[in-house]
Amino acid sequence: MDIDLTVLMLTATVVTIPLFISYRQHLGLEREILWSTLRGSAQLLVMGYLITWIFSIETGWLLAGLLLLIITIASRDAAKRGKWLRNPFGIAFVSIFLGEVVSLSVWLLFGVVPFQARYILPMSGMIIGNVMVITGLSFERLFREFQQTKDQVMGKLALGATIRQASQDLIETTVKAALIPSIDSFKTIGVVHLPGMMTGMIIAGTSPVIAVKYQIVILLSLMASSVTSALTVSFLSYRRLFKTSMF
Repeated sequence: MDIDLTVLMLTATVVTIPLFISYRQHLGLEREILWSTLRGSAQLLVMGYLITWIFSIETGWLLAGLLLLIITIASRDAAKRGKWLRNPFGIAFVSIFLGEVVSLSVWLLFGVVPFQARYILPMSGMIIGNVMVITGLSFERLFREFQQTKDQVMGKLALGATIRQASQDLIETTVKAALIPSIDSFKTIGVVHLPGMMTGMIIAGTSPVIAVKYQIVILLSLMASSVTSALTVSFLSYRRLFKTSMF
């Protein structure tokens, strides 16, 4: 069932609700809400028209190149939350890249999907998008935890602990925070909500049982990628918290 363009535009009027609330409560988010809505919609429309060409890609190196491009764009966005670092982009790229590699390796190793664009790009997009958020939040969480527990950390160092030992609690807290969304999602999935991938496949006419299997693969992959990302950010960043400029 197709959605008429007029109906789609009328549906967009729902954005007036957050706009009105932002205006009335003096949140100052009107421009950001409008811009993000227009930008996101435009990106999706462009992708919708390009998707036929993208899904026809059969060359392995070209597909790998597209994945690297997506990871690079995601890394730039995630790096904005790590401004306290000298090179947040590099750490973000490694974090997101490893998160994607973990999931992609499992899919290909066990034959979940073939290395074809119509399968790899949508599934990888979900993984990369999630890992991008986790990476950004890990930057913020690691720095905030350090600021809040600086005295305890410095006390451990004074007692002879190494930087790694003194940072253990910071790393553990950051990784736990990264896993909580995936754990909570697993607890409520199928009862409170139906995930986007599963819903889309069912609407497209796929058997609900098959859709469920794919969704389970995605959820398991998200959990593995999330912890990989959080660990990568933590281990590549924690030593930089102890630079003299931070005190």
